[in-house]
Amino acid sequence: MADADKAEDQKSKLTIFVSYAREDYQLVSELAEELKDTFSLALNIFIDKRAIEGGDEWRLGINNALDEADILLIVYTGQKKESHSFTGYEIGYFSHSIKQRPMAGTVKRRSIPLIIGDKPPSAVSEIQGIMIPKETFYLEVKPGDLSSEGKFMEVVADANPFQDFLCLLGDALLDLKKEKLTGKDQERWNRKLDECAGRLYSKIFVYLRSCVYLERYPERKLIVRTASPPGSSDDDAIFNRCTIDFVGESFEMFGFRDRPTKLPWRSFMQAISPAELATQWHEGIRSLVSDALSGVPVENYAFVRSSELGPAYRLFVSLVRTYYSELKEIHIYIVEVAPTPEYGDTTTTKLARAVDIGLRYRSLFLEGVRSPFSPEKFSFWVTKDRLRPAVRDMWRELQHLLADARQSHLDDPELLAAIYGDDGHQNLDDLAVLWQSAEDGLSKLTHEVMATPDDKIMAMKPAIMAALREFCTKTELMNREYTARALRALNAKLTPNVAEPAQTPVRSLSA
Repeated sequence: MADADKAEDQKSKLTIFVSYAREDYQLVSELAEELKDTFSLALNIFIDKRAIEGGDEWRLGINNALDEADILLIVYTGQKKESHSFTGYEIGYFSHSIKQRPMAGTVKRRSIPLIIGDKPPSAVSEIQGIMIPKETFYLEVKPGDLSSEGKFMEVVADANPFQDFLCLLGDALLDLKKEKLTGKDQERWNRKLDECAGRLYSKIFVYLRSCVYLERYPERKLIVRTASPPGSSDDDAIFNRCTIDFVGESFEMFGFRDRPTKLPWRSFMQAISPAELATQWHEGIRSLVSDALSGVPVENYAFVRSSELGPAYRLFVSLVRTYYSELKEIHIYIVEVAPTPEYGDTTTTKLARAVDIGLRYRSLFLEGVRSPFSPEKFSFWVTKDRLRPAVRDMWRELQHLLADARQSHLDDPELLAAIYGDDGHQNLDDLAVLWQSAEDGLSKLTHEVMATPDDKIMAMKPAIMAALREFCTKTELMNREYTARALRALNAKLTPNVAEPAQTPVRSLSA
């Protein structure tokens, strides 16, 4: 027999490698001490935080420990992990090691997942289904189960997974030592394992009471991750190597029925539905990410109006994280824009908003060189470098204005009657068609500009100017009449039958 085989036959201790996330170190440490005490130090337990000293080759140390281990004990609690868990690597390496050496003396080498308070992670699920179908130990609990220690003990009494786990571990030790217990020795052994299980349940009760059971994200978040290393300074190359993670409850605004786990940048953009929304989302997300990558944020804000009748969203960067590998993470929140609540007289409030929106529209487009998006201003100050951002900003502000108008219900019949009188406006339907036509033309050209390569962008300027002039020409008279009538209606609402104050004679100081 070879020396290695003799050494295996003479093993007196069972070697356990504990795979866990750093956040669970306290629980794992207490578990290891309890196992050592119960089994009279017949265990070698490897916990990497204590076993590998600073300066050691940590990966080599872990590999060696996995090769020497008889049991890989996977402790999983399902808690949020800030550390990058090494568990998946350890499971894969140990699985390969078992193929090379399936037995440790008389003991079969194996993986034992110990799932505490949660469902198993995906890597463990695969092992459970393929390698160890009967040797996964679950301790599932709900918040009500932890109301008191007594309640907790009642819940675990029936399944008692730790008792089963300790029996499996005890049997492996007895096999290793080639011992067989009978009679009173077996009774004392079982009692010892019962007492150990009870102490472990008490420790777990204390630990789980401090853990998070459920997290919900009321708002949605995208996490954009660059490649590592970036590999290029060109924006398009960087974006094409990005991936998107989705955090939150629902992403129906992109046309997704179910939340994706992760998508490449290009696949994400191609998947957005309907297609006409993709341009808005693309430009909003791209501008935020570009500013974050450059380190010089111009404006941490983007706006998307999802559809004619759907909600509107505000986007902003909440976190930019850079790793030593040069990988970057840009966290972007997507927050639905809620309508402003209405108080007091509904008609008065809507008239005030109608005046506000009419004046805001005028200030954006219709006041000559003082308006940032008027044809007069646009023609002179928009150069090659500023053309695409200017068109993007113009479209964003227009969509923001339209979203505010929709949320304010400015098409409400009662409001229109207050503005135009009980007989309405004879050309109101025609004006609506005229407005829609002007907006559609500007929208189509805006999307074309966003998709045009940088070296061809200036060729689009004449068409942009023509569309902008047509848009302003068609809407100026409409805006002027609507705003003026709304202002008169608001004035009449606020000052009904108000007489001019009487003049009080001024008395002479000498009087």
